[in-house]
Amino acid sequence: VLLGAFVMSQVIKDALEINKRPVMLKLGAGRVLVPLREWRSHWVNILRSSVIGTWIGILPGVGASISAMVAYVTAKNLSRTPEKFGTGHAEGIVASEAANNANVGGALIPLITMGIPGSPIDAILLSALILHNIQPGPLLFITNGEFVWALMAAYLVANVVMFLLMTLSIRWIARVVTVEKAFILPIIFVCCVIGAYALSNRMYDVWVVIAFGVIGFLLDRAKVPLGPFVIGFVLAGIFEAELRSSLQMSDNGILGILERPIAMTFVLVSVVMLVWPFVQSWRQRRSATASETTR
Repeated sequence: VLLGAFVMSQVIKDALEINKRPVMLKLGAGRVLVPLREWRSHWVNILRSSVIGTWIGILPGVGASISAMVAYVTAKNLSRTPEKFGTGHAEGIVASEAANNANVGGALIPLITMGIPGSPIDAILLSALILHNIQPGPLLFITNGEFVWALMAAYLVANVVMFLLMTLSIRWIARVVTVEKAFILPIIFVCCVIGAYALSNRMYDVWVVIAFGVIGFLLDRAKVPLGPFVIGFVLAGIFEAELRSSLQMSDNGILGILERPIAMTFVLVSVVMLVWPFVQSWRQRRSATASETTR
C-alpha cells in the first residue's frame, strides 16, 4: 500500500510530465547548512514532531513511515499556510524528518525495557543481544547496566556521525534531482515491482502496488491527502486486534476502556485532532468574511 500510494503514484504523475526539463541546481558555498534563524523559526514544529515520532516509535510494529506521516499531517493542520504543503515547504520537511529521526529512539524503549522490538531493525538487534547472552527487559538495567549506557552513547554518536556524513555528501546527493526522468523512472518502477514481489514471492502483491499507485494518483489529482488514507490501511489490522483484546479484558465493554485515564486521554487527543481542522477552516472563513465586510 505504501509503495503504491506514494511511490508508484508519483511515478505515474512524473511519467505524464516526462518532457519537463530537470531542475537546474545551483548550490553555493553557504547553502549547505540551514541558518540558525531558520532553525529558531521551526523549533515548535521540531519539538512537536519529535514527541510524535517518539510516542509512535514506542508502539511496536507501527514504523517510522507512520510517525512521519502523522507529524506531517499534524503540521499541515496547524500551519497558517497549509496550501504550501506538498510543494517542498520547509514546515512539512521539518515535521516529517524530525518525527522520522525521533522514531528510532522511541522504538528502542520497548526493546530495552520489555524485550519487545518496535521495528524490524530492533528485531535484528534483539537477536544479536540474545546471541551474546544479553536478555532485554526490566532486569537489563541491573544485570547489564553498562550496556544500556553504552547503547545510549552509541545512539548519540551515530546521530553526530550521520549529520557529518550528510553535511559532506549533500552536494552530490542533491544532484539526483537533475537526472532526466526518462532514466530514473524505469529504475524506480522496477525497484517497486521487485520489492513487492520479494515480500512474499506472489504476483498478487505486485498488482496491489500498481492498483494503489493508480488510486493514489487519482486521489492526488482530486486533492485528497494520501497520508490519512494510507495510515488507515496500515493501522486498521493492528487497531482491530488491539481493540478486540481490550474488549475481552474489559468487564464493561467499550465503557470499561474509557474509564481508564490513559485510554481516555488518547481518545480525547484523537477527537481534538479530528475536530481541529474544521475549527481552523471555520476561523479562516470567518476572518476572510470579516475582512471583506471591513472593505
